[in-house]
Amino acid sequence: MKRIHYRYFPGAKGILRYDIFYLLILFLIFLFLWSFLGLSDLVERGRIQKFDEWVLSSVRHFDDPTQLRGPDWMKDFMRDITALGGLPILTLITLGVIGYLILQKSYRSLWLVLIATVSGFLMSLMLKFYFIRTRPDIVPHLMTETTPSFPSGHSMMSAVVYLTLAALLTRLEVSNKVRMYTISLAILVVFLIGISRVFLGVHYPTDILGGWTFGLGWAMLCWYLARYLQQRGAIEAPEPEPESVTS
Repeated sequence: MKRIHYRYFPGAKGILRYDIFYLLILFLIFLFLWSFLGLSDLVERGRIQKFDEWVLSSVRHFDDPTQLRGPDWMKDFMRDITALGGLPILTLITLGVIGYLILQKSYRSLWLVLIATVSGFLMSLMLKFYFIRTRPDIVPHLMTETTPSFPSGHSMMSAVVYLTLAALLTRLEVSNKVRMYTISLAILVVFLIGISRVFLGVHYPTDILGGWTFGLGWAMLCWYLARYLQQRGAIEAPEPEPESVTS
């Protein structure tokens, strides 16, 4: 007996499940962007400043604020991790993915990657210079930063780039295990980059949360757009899964 795997939920019941799934994605996009607006309001009113300062102080030694709590290698580890969210590394990652898409002849997806990453970068700059929040001065900075603090550019752009690229690449993959691994790895990297900025003293925790919420919303919006365009045949869809045969 042949068992066929349907990707797009055939039948009336399947269509309903499919519509609910997309409505859920739209709700999550709205939720992330709304959370960013609420957080930015708290930041502008200074209602969460004490929490920010407490967290920054908590990760440093009381008698020597230039030293991080934890093992001696923690400072170098955080500097290495934070570099993953810097513009040079993100540019190299994006170019690497573009090369992969060229090899796969996914030229329309390539343009979608470029639009998502470049627009995300421009949005990050616009938000920074709209809020113009000064960098923390509660603890010494362990690296030099000169741009405004909110939202964290490293956190936002790492979310936009890593999660957008991961989501778009999973649309070219048919294995659910590979999809889950790709998304999980991207989330882990984004999380580590965000907390590294707090440990280095160059961002408040709310800067990181702001970058995460907006970046997640942007990444999900790009993922939703990719799914929508694939349904309309505007960009390449993944190869169909092979049929499994059971006797």
